[in-house]
Amino acid sequence: MFDEPSSYLDVKQRLNASRMIRSQLSHNNYVIVVEHDLSILDYLSDFICCLYGTPGAYGVVTMPFSVREGINIFLAGFIPTENMRFRDEELSFKVSETDEAEGAAEVARTAEDIEKKGLKKVVLYYTSMTKTLGPFKLTVNGGSFSSSEIIVMLGQNGTGKTTLIKMLAGLIKPDDEKLEMPKLSISLKPQTIAPKFTGTVKDLLYTKLKDSWSSSIFKTEVLMPLDIDSLLDNEVQTLSGGEL
Repeated sequence: MFDEPSSYLDVKQRLNASRMIRSQLSHNNYVIVVEHDLSILDYLSDFICCLYGTPGAYGVVTMPFSVREGINIFLAGFIPTENMRFRDEELSFKVSETDEAEGAAEVARTAEDIEKKGLKKVVLYYTSMTKTLGPFKLTVNGGSFSSSEIIVMLGQNGTGKTTLIKMLAGLIKPDDEKLEMPKLSISLKPQTIAPKFTGTVKDLLYTKLKDSWSSSIFKTEVLMPLDIDSLLDNEVQTLSGGEL
């Protein structure tokens, strides 16, 4: 039995772990894997059981489905064999429609350029640069990204993904400190969460936000959508990784 074997692994090591797990299968045993990564689940599985319920209260395990059927049931939030919906909305990965004729291929370098062309997209540029950290050297080819766009960086651990993010965020400087970085308002979420706070979730919110954490807008925009209400009396030190 393997419980979330791909956690903290990069894509290459996830594939290596999957191959190792499949190699454990023989004619006289079976393997159970708990997994959140749908692509690895698809690659690794012969059958899939979906779990649903209320976190911290109860959980229900479905009968096994084929891989394709199991993943589609999870995404749809509906179990046809039991005629039961366990999620109100379907999870869809369809790309939102954009008006390509109005500037998907256009390039706007200044605010005036954007205004003249009536573009909806704001395109930002970063220049080619290098960063040396001891024996490691990151070489970045210049590029661009635009508003209403999600870019995923895919690669092995230790190849410089976080270093690039920190350079774009202005936390570290490239080797040539005179290079101009895009002027951005950046929200950086670090990948490691190590709770040091001793007390409950409610105490933590009060310490950081004072009375504003109990405001109606914070409740409707944060506490209720993220289901934090159910965690308020829990000790921060005892929360799981996902709860953190």
